[in-house]
Amino acid sequence: MSQAWGDRPGGTTVLNRRQLLGGLVAVGASGCANNPDSTLNLFTKTVTGNVRSSSDYPLSAAQIHDLPYATLGVRVGDNPRAVMVLATVDGTLLQWVSADHVIFETEGGRLLRTRGLKRDLVDTRWTTATAEDPLAHLASTGTLPARGVYREIDVGKERAVAVESHFKLRGVETISIQGRQRTVHRVEEIAIVRDWRWETRNNFWFDAQSARVWRSSQQYCPELPPVELELLKPLAA
Repeated sequence: MSQAWGDRPGGTTVLNRRQLLGGLVAVGASGCANNPDSTLNLFTKTVTGNVRSSSDYPLSAAQIHDLPYATLGVRVGDNPRAVMVLATVDGTLLQWVSADHVIFETEGGRLLRTRGLKRDLVDTRWTTATAEDPLAHLASTGTLPARGVYREIDVGKERAVAVESHFKLRGVETISIQGRQRTVHRVEEIAIVRDWRWETRNNFWFDAQSARVWRSSQQYCPELPPVELELLKPLAA
């Protein structure tokens, strides 16, 4: 099975945030300066979401395809959908940024850190003996752990919150992203935080052929609704 991000050179910086936002300005200004729905204007609304309905992205599939950046679709709870672009790559760690400086860090489809939300996920550390996300294990071996796995998360000012997770394969499904159909396996994670007397169910739609997580719904604390992520445009090989 191929690695999820194996075609990407490790430790490569794609864009710093100044270059990224400058690139967005260039995209928006090119050929549409007088258009109130220009790409630039749409990008500046990606988190406030004052365009279209809550089921739509503020950029069309054609606009996303034409952008010279890998892109991530984001939705927090019932808020309108937003688009983030890939800013940097550090090995398998991907940092995504919105035009108003909200930052997500992901690895193998897992949301590890956020910056700019009401209650940020400050850090994630796997404490199981392998110190490996089961999603990464699935990508490399095609299997999920039979027992519970553990991690610690820092959320807001709370540090080292213990999370116990159990994973199950829930079958093959067909999903549509930007009009393209993909056949994927749905992986369910039951995440239990005993200190909070709380548990949640996260879902990851995993492509065994590419070892990519194309879609996910992840909740890391009870104060925020699930964060939905969709890989709209992966990093080019």
